[in-house]
Amino acid sequence: MSSDEQFFKDHPDRRARIRKPEFGPVRDKQRAVRFLDEGEMQFRSLGAHDKDRRRIIAYRTAGDHPTHPNHILPIPILLFADETVEDTDEVLLPIVFDIMKENAGKL
Repeated sequence: MSSDEQFFKDHPDRRARIRKPEFGPVRDKQRAVRFLDEGEMQFRSLGAHDKDRRRIIAYRTAGDHPTHPNHILPIPILLFADETVEDTDEVLLPIVFDIMKENAGKL
């Protein structure tokens, strides 16, 4: 069970959480396995930045979602240098919805 699955099991009323990327095995397109931080390749595409600013927002879809009920989406984000983000649904859900709205037409 992943840390996100455990978190949402322990907090069934929550829909999102923010955390640092986890270190573990990642399989690339050639099926080679390397040990990297979670979302490493997405973060590298953002250019030079401080690795300490990397965060993952884990968003759990609604239980009545038609195709993916209670699916956990890891969303990589970069914090500003002096920014802190409170780990509450009231703060995180608007961030998630803004990201989804911005990227809705890009698929």
